[in-house]
Amino acid sequence: MPGWGTRIRWSAFTAWHLRHESSLPFWPLERVLAVQARRIRQIAAFAAREVPFYREAFRSAGLRPKECRSAADLARLPLLRKEEVSRHPERFRPERLNRASLRLHSSGTSGKARTIDYDDRALFLALAHGYRQRLVLARVLGRTTGYREAVIARPEGLPVQIRRFYETHSWFPSRVELERIIISPAESYTQIFRRLEEFQPDAVFGYGSHLGAFYRWMAGNNTGGHLPRVIFYGADRMPDADRTLIEEKLGIPVFSFYQSAESLRIAFQCERRQGLHLSLDQIAVRVIDSSGHDAPPGGRGEIVISNLTNRATVLLNYSLGDIVTVASGPCPCGRSLPIIDRIEGRADDLVRLPDGSSIHALSALEGVQAVPGVIQVQIVQEELRRFLLRAVCSPEADWPVIEKRFASVLSSTLGDGLTLQIERVPEIAPDSSGKVRAVVSRITGLSSR
Repeated sequence: MPGWGTRIRWSAFTAWHLRHESSLPFWPLERVLAVQARRIRQIAAFAAREVPFYREAFRSAGLRPKECRSAADLARLPLLRKEEVSRHPERFRPERLNRASLRLHSSGTSGKARTIDYDDRALFLALAHGYRQRLVLARVLGRTTGYREAVIARPEGLPVQIRRFYETHSWFPSRVELERIIISPAESYTQIFRRLEEFQPDAVFGYGSHLGAFYRWMAGNNTGGHLPRVIFYGADRMPDADRTLIEEKLGIPVFSFYQSAESLRIAFQCERRQGLHLSLDQIAVRVIDSSGHDAPPGGRGEIVISNLTNRATVLLNYSLGDIVTVASGPCPCGRSLPIIDRIEGRADDLVRLPDGSSIHALSALEGVQAVPGVIQVQIVQEELRRFLLRAVCSPEADWPVIEKRFASVLSSTLGDGLTLQIERVPEIAPDSSGKVRAVVSRITGLSSR
């Protein structure tokens, strides 16, 4: 366990960086971009000097790190995809300097498990920057600390991994800050309902699609019971119909934020809830159309980011694989940070259960992705109890053993009585949108009882 010296150091570091968090989103954009430009130069110099992939990339592009000041400059580097990082993570880590303090394991709804290393400085910068979202929620809760929060997420998901690190390396967060429980999204709706009734949270956080389906179930069953003062979500998109139901029928304001394993703070939603503000002091962002050109205001495209703070796994000009809509104008809230109107590419299907409830895609994926020798998986729900599982495996993988493990894992996750077809395939093709969906449900027209 880290000693007092470590805790004092990172607590002081976090407190120091908190001092601008309430004002920075309102700074003139030029001042924010000056911070971004400085961090771009610093990360570019580090990457070109220490990271194998970027040593080659800068040299091949004829690009000098001191020339890098914007996302447009970083666009001269190769466009990086998740597949390359998943297959060769060591090429994006510094060779001489062991900077990793935390290795995040992300199963991801792309179906490809990834490990992203973080250094402690980047982690505590992310903790401080999270105060922007906290201040927005405080407008509803009436306070920034001392409330009760229920997190409906996998026990080993990213939020839990990161919070555990903070609790052992600093005095942020603490029970004085807030009291929290973790509820698995693999639990039935009835179990989740009972846990929330017992805990009586002020705020509920989780995956957008799962929270939407859960509160739709609550409203459809007229269960009554405790309602939180605010709901906020990440990881995937909440359907518009569910968000409208929660806000208008149940009277609970809903906020979202945008983050990933590759960059812990990308964008957050303000009180207006009309888009998500991009944290340009921490990331450089482009939105590109199908031809690779910048999407115009009001246009749709693929979001490409550069993480400007993390030096344990360096990712520059990196495609998240999400489709977003570029805002056509500033937000009326007064913040200068530009916004994206919506994220359209992260609404992965839920797995439906016969009782009318559902579990999130990530819960179904976690066990099968952990089977040794598995590179990528896709689960297709053909009917309530009929599933097809496709798997890409390493050449040396023991396929009969993998088949048995898959059957056991899905039975424990989804229940007995499954009809399961398992196929070993060389690759999993993308759908018509160009995205590879890790969980596909062909169940339509189900009521959410």
